[in-house]
Amino acid sequence: MQKLRFIRWHEKQLYYSFAWLISCLLCGFLFVTIIEFVGLNTSGTILIITLIVLYVIGLGTIELFRRFWLRFSYAQNCASAATCKNCGNYGLFNVIIETRPIYARCNKCDHQWVI
Repeated sequence: MQKLRFIRWHEKQLYYSFAWLISCLLCGFLFVTIIEFVGLNTSGTILIITLIVLYVIGLGTIELFRRFWLRFSYAQNCASAATCKNCGNYGLFNVIIETRPIYARCNKCDHQWVI
């Protein structure tokens, strides 16, 4: 996360998070499509198999949304802390210590803060 790389890192995190969201939406469409074409009016083995498949797709959809939300919220939390409090410079900083929490120093005014 040195200098301009923070902005690129943040964009990359947002791209990944929205890829998870698109996957989640595709699973949701698949869920609805299966209900529409197969239906729940069938009986016997086909109904049981359909319900099992719908259950697995539902769990997958929930997991994909969870991954989207975790990555998106982490990127937004880091972005909200990437602004220098003194000069308002956004994303242009040097990382002093790369452990958690991340210690940063502004390139413009040398102010230090924790991300």
